[in-house]
Amino acid sequence: MIKKVFLILKSILSVLIIAISVYLLYIIQKLAIIPDKYYFLLLGFLTILNIITIIGLFSKNKIFKIISIILFILIGTIDIIGIKYGKDTDEFLTNAFDNFQTETRVFHIVVKSSSDIKSLSDLNNLDISYYTFYNEDENIKKAINEQVSNANILPHDDLYDGFINFLTGHLTALVIDDGYLEVLSEAYDNLDTRLRILYTFEIESKKEEEETPTPSNPEESTPSASRTQINKGNSFNVYLSGSDSRSQNIANKTRSDVNMILTINPDTKTILLTSIPRDYYVQIHNQTGLKDKLTHSGIYGLDRSKETVADLFNIDMDYAVKVGFSAVVEVVDLVGGVDINSDKTFNSYHIKGWVVEKGINHMDGAHALAYARERYAYASGDRHRILNQQQVLEATLKKIMADKSILLKYDELLTSLSKLYITDIPREKIADMIKMQLNNMASWTFLTQSVDGTGSMQHTHVTPKSNLYVMIPNQSTVNSAKEQIIKVMEAR
Repeated sequence: MIKKVFLILKSILSVLIIAISVYLLYIIQKLAIIPDKYYFLLLGFLTILNIITIIGLFSKNKIFKIISIILFILIGTIDIIGIKYGKDTDEFLTNAFDNFQTETRVFHIVVKSSSDIKSLSDLNNLDISYYTFYNEDENIKKAINEQVSNANILPHDDLYDGFINFLTGHLTALVIDDGYLEVLSEAYDNLDTRLRILYTFEIESKKEEEETPTPSNPEESTPSASRTQINKGNSFNVYLSGSDSRSQNIANKTRSDVNMILTINPDTKTILLTSIPRDYYVQIHNQTGLKDKLTHSGIYGLDRSKETVADLFNIDMDYAVKVGFSAVVEVVDLVGGVDINSDKTFNSYHIKGWVVEKGINHMDGAHALAYARERYAYASGDRHRILNQQQVLEATLKKIMADKSILLKYDELLTSLSKLYITDIPREKIADMIKMQLNNMASWTFLTQSVDGTGSMQHTHVTPKSNLYVMIPNQSTVNSAKEQIIKVMEAR
C-alpha cells in the first residue's frame, strides 16, 4: 500500500515538473523576444534535466534519488522564477506599449486673488471668459454650464489680451487650460499669488477622435502623401516629447519642452538624436492662421506635435513617445546614475549649492534632470540646454543597453517605466528590437545633431495681438538635419 502511494506521488511530481516547464516554455515563446538559438538551448536544457529527474525519482538507487530530488527543487525554482519574470515582461509589453489611447486637457476656472467671489455659485449670472480652444469650445461651455447657472460665456482669441483684461478687472472670471497657465507663468511673476482657482475640470479625448480640418492654405501644413519618400528598410523615426508640466499625469495635454527625433537603424545599430528648440516658430499641423512655438503644439496633443515635427522636416514620423521630466529622475536612479562630461564649471540654477565641474560628473536622477534643464549657465541658453538633454538621454540609453546589473532591478525597472510615458509604438516593434539585441548584443553608435534659428518677437497663433519670443528656423540647418536623418535610415 505504501509503495503504491509513493508511486502515485512520484507520478504526480513527474507530471507537475513537466507541466511547469512546458508552461515556462509557452510563456517565453509567447513573449517573442528570445532568439531561437537561446529558446532551443533552454528547451534542450530543461528536457534533459526533466528526464534525469523523472528517472531518478523512480530509481531504486538512493544517491540517484537524492540527486533527482535536488534537481526537482532546482528545476522548479528555475521554472517558477522564469514564469514570474516572463509574466511580468508580458504584462509590461502589453500595457506599456501602444498605450497612447486617450489624452486629457485640464481646465481651471480662476478669479483674482483679491476677488470677493469665493465659490462657483457666486459666478451665477456673471461673465466668464475663456480662450477659444481648437475643437474644444462646446465642451468648455458645457462644463461651465454644468457648474454655473446662467453664466455669460465670452470667448477671447488672444491668450495675453484676455488675461490682461482679466487682471485689470474687465473680466470677472477666466477659464484657462493648465498648459496655457504655464505659458502665462513665464510672462507674469508670482502668478500663483495673483489668481485663485475655484474649480478644475477635465476634457478627455480618444486618440482616434483627434480630427482636425484641412488648412485652407496648403502651404501651411505638409500633407503626409507629399512627404519625402525614404528607403527605410527596418529603420524608423520616433518623435520624443518631453513635458515639464506641473501635472503628474503624463496623459495630460501640456507643452512639449523637449523635442527630439530618434532615428533608429537596427541594421547598422545606429541611433541619431535630432533636437529641435522648443521656441521654434512653426506651423502647427492642420492649423490655419499664424505660426506658433513648437512647444505649444503639445497642448493640442501628442499626435499634433508629432505631425508638426514631421511637417517641419517633410518626412514621416513613425511613432511618438511622451515622457515626463520625472521619468528622468526615476530611470537614471534605477540604472545607478550616469556619467556626464560637462564642458564648463557652473553653479546649477535648479539645485542650489551644486557645482557642476568641468569634465566627468557622476549624476543621480535629480542632478541629471537639473543638468538637462540648465540654460542660465550658458551664453547660448536653450541651444546648450539641448546639448545637455542629448547627453543625458544618450548616457541613459547606453547604460541600459550595456549594464548587465540592470537585470537585477528588472521588476523595479518595469514597474517604474510603464508609468512614466505614453507611446504609440506597438508591442511587436519593441519585441523585435529586444530579440535582435539579445541575438548579438552588439554595441550601438549614437549620433547627435540639432537645428538652429534666430530669436525674434512675433505674433503667434495663441497671441495674434501680442508678441512672443520665438526662434525663426534656419532652413539650411533643417535641410542638413533632414539629409542626415535620411542617410542614417537608408544605410545598410
